Amino acid sequence: MRELMALGYGFLTLIICANAMLSSSFRVGAEALLAYVLNFSGMAILFACFLARHEKKYRKVYLFGAGAIALVLVAAGFALMMRTGFRIYFYDAAIPGPVWLLVGGVAALLWSLHRNARLRARW
Repeated sequence: MRELMALGYGFLTLIICANAMLSSSFRVGAEALLAYVLNFSGMAILFACFLARHEKKYRKVYLFGAGAIALVLVAAGFALMMRTGFRIYFYDAAIPGPVWLLVGGVAALLWSLHRNARLRARW
């Protein structure tokens, strides 16, 4: 169920960005989609490293390195989203792009928790 919510968020973001590419500006929609991909992958790596810190088979140096790369990806995603000024218009309200990326962080957390639970079920 958790993985389906993350996939639903991804498909919804893809539809919104494709609509922005076709209707208003291709550049803004493509940059927003790239920012989403950078942010989601960075957050998923960061949460996976955080969840794997108690496992004995992972060295802390590797986890810190992966966490640092993940933070760079997240920062790049937020910087790109803030530069484009992307907004999602929903009736009379507008959701700013960085807020939508924070929702994506929750989706990445749900995805990481699902992957962690599946790995523990195998052992």
